[in-house]
Amino acid sequence: MAMQPSIGPLMSHFEPEALALLRGLELKARYLVEGYLSGLHQSPFHGASTEFKEYREYYPGDDLRYLDWRVYARSDRLCVKLYTAETNTHVYMICDSSGSMAYRGQKAWCSKFECSCILAAALGWLALRQNDSVGLLSLREDDSAPKFLRPSQKAKQFGLIVRQLERLRPAGEARLSTLLSLAAQFVHRRSIIVLLSDLLEPSEAIEESLSELRLRGHDCLVFQVLDRDELEFPFDKAAVFEDLETGARRRVSPRAAKEKYLQRFESFMSRHREVFESLEIPHCVVRTDEDPWQGLARFLAERERLR
Repeated sequence: MAMQPSIGPLMSHFEPEALALLRGLELKARYLVEGYLSGLHQSPFHGASTEFKEYREYYPGDDLRYLDWRVYARSDRLCVKLYTAETNTHVYMICDSSGSMAYRGQKAWCSKFECSCILAAALGWLALRQNDSVGLLSLREDDSAPKFLRPSQKAKQFGLIVRQLERLRPAGEARLSTLLSLAAQFVHRRSIIVLLSDLLEPSEAIEESLSELRLRGHDCLVFQVLDRDELEFPFDKAAVFEDLETGARRRVSPRAAKEKYLQRFESFMSRHREVFESLEIPHCVVRTDEDPWQGLARFLAERERLR
């Protein structure tokens, strides 16, 4: 059933109590990333830092400060200590603004799209606090051109992210696969890519693009934002349902359709989970009838525990 989104100022959701849930949590890359400044992520390059990695044989020209004289005393071999450098990285938010993201059920406190914007802004805020550069990729309402905010770690970047998110409106047909193809064009060095979408399009349409991003060494995360109505199909009266992406309408008797719908939806979700598992992509389902801040905090805490 169609409902129009009501996108309000995102900053109204950034209350001290909400931010406190993220205190002490970090958005760390699970794979090696490339950066230039000191940060939280493991670099593919070796250098001086606090984390010892391994020994290797000394070669003429190596810095004598990194010779381990204790190893030399025990084995009469000159060995150099190697350390893993820590660096900053780029974090890209990819926000799906397909028409289906406009849906808001009666039990939801916001639309799927507004929820994804809150998550994107919160993750951007967290990444900027870590000294990371944050960018944003989305599509205009008419699909005419991508809206790309280049990654930056300047003080004004968070305001630019919020402003661009507030200007977006969900509309049109499925555009997630298009966004992922654009990400492969825009994102060059190894980065963290955060995808925010309801994923309501065939998994085959996005699997190829996600595979390419992972092949290039990007650390991908998926936040799937869904409404309670989509997960549970709680309707009990006949009604006209409208496809928010195509505008097609159909009168449905929920009692007759519920069992079949739930079976098909579970099969749909299972296929997505298989794709993410095969590509080693963390997948977090966020419901619009629950507090997104608590869900985000649980996800980051679990990600940190599994590192």
